[in-house]
Amino acid sequence: MTAPRSGKTRVTSVSLRAETLEAIRARAGKQGISSYIEEAVQRQLQREAIDEYIEAAEADHGPVDPAEVTARAERIRAHHAAHRADSAPADVA
Repeated sequence: MTAPRSGKTRVTSVSLRAETLEAIRARAGKQGISSYIEEAVQRQLQREAIDEYIEAAEADHGPVDPAEVTARAERIRAHHAAHRADSAPADVA
């Protein structure tokens, strides 16, 4: 279960399709529907903020080169894979 979020809360009414609400109930479990929806909305707000940041950066600096993004992502993956290998416990014989 996730820790409660700090900050003021307000009660509101949201209309959802019955199928959506049932899927949320099935996944939310003890966390509760409100917490599940809060976390989902926070993730969406973060995505939108990142999209806005990228749009502004591209307006200032031009579009991102997909090949450069792929190359950097591969370097990050390789770094994390190496780090995981270094910190993995040795097998005990």
